[in-house]
Amino acid sequence: MKKILLIGENISNSLSPAIHNSALEYLGLSEAYRYELRQIKPENFDAAIKKVIEDKDVLGFNVTAPYKCVIIDYLDETDNFVQKCGACNYVKNENGRWKGKNTDGYGFVMPIIKMGLGISSKKAVIMGAGGAARAVALQLINNGIDSLALINRDPLRAEALKAHICKATGFNVEKFIIYSYHDLQNDKFSSIMLASDFIINATSANFDDKRLPVQFCAEMFNKNQIIYDLSYIDKKNDDFKQSARAAGAVYLDGQEMLMYQALVSFVQWTSKKPPFWLLRKVVQNACGGGARNLENNL
Repeated sequence: MKKILLIGENISNSLSPAIHNSALEYLGLSEAYRYELRQIKPENFDAAIKKVIEDKDVLGFNVTAPYKCVIIDYLDETDNFVQKCGACNYVKNENGRWKGKNTDGYGFVMPIIKMGLGISSKKAVIMGAGGAARAVALQLINNGIDSLALINRDPLRAEALKAHICKATGFNVEKFIIYSYHDLQNDKFSSIMLASDFIINATSANFDDKRLPVQFCAEMFNKNQIIYDLSYIDKKNDDFKQSARAAGAVYLDGQEMLMYQALVSFVQWTSKKPPFWLLRKVVQNACGGGARNLENNL
């Protein structure tokens, strides 16, 4: 039996095993493949990932926080999207070579496309500068976004993201603006929000009492915006979602993103395609039961 893994640090409540193993069972592949968690602490990552790569029973793996960037150094080959954004969340052993791809960008954009919402010539704000933020920024650029603003606690990390992607894509550096929360007054933060067509939360804010250093209110949003939270956990005091909905904006969470990126990964590993309704059923049942997951947003 071939193993497919999810590699990350805090993944005990991940929905990926339920999604993939349900699909394997539905397609009659459960005797050939099994999806498993492989939780790794940062101090053990080097030794642990080398062990995974040497395991002949491992067909491939997904990668989540905090390893979407560092995993690239351990791979034999990466596709163009990974090279441009600097983050990888999908790996497969192909004839002895470990090849990395990124399915986060596809997962992010598909719900927008399915709703008939345009990206070209629009303005976007991304909060966060992790692996998912990298994929989202590149996908927005690929779909014709006019300008990007990136807001992050650590401006140096955000500047590194900007430099990498602008160099790789030729995107105008003057249209890719970096802000630190600590440099923004409330009125400036509000003006940035209101001037944007897309506002994307790519952080773990409000999870386990972690909060952004800003309080959201309905006046920061408007009914013509698309507000997108890459996570779908049941957050405490979720002023981001509550404020977006109070303003009448279109609000999306990370459920659809998780399903679409999982679907692409599954097809590339097995060459088989499960029905999308099955993935949706698994995710909705789990979320209704209080499952928590941060795979999309770090």
